[in-house]
Amino acid sequence: MRTALVATLAVVAVLISGCGSTIKPEGAAKSVVDLVKKQTGFTPTDVKCPEGVEAKEGTKFECKFTGPEGTEYTADMRITKVDGENVEFYIETRPS
Repeated sequence: MRTALVATLAVVAVLISGCGSTIKPEGAAKSVVDLVKKQTGFTPTDVKCPEGVEAKEGTKFECKFTGPEGTEYTADMRITKVDGENVEFYIETRPS
């Protein structure tokens, strides 16, 4: 079943690095796992999110993961709010 998933918001901590803030890849990955599990009951595996993503509203990036039946998926991530060490995302998933 290849269904696109749409989520509202997820929260993840940011890591202060050098002069700016960047998203913790493991925190973004946990947000993807939590979202997919909540909406579908399936727990995705091998979630990979990039390092060095600036924690700034409007920033977009992709995480990749393995879904049901070994299908590769992409989670399109967009930062909607940054509040201290909390970041809110809008997440959409789709088969890669």
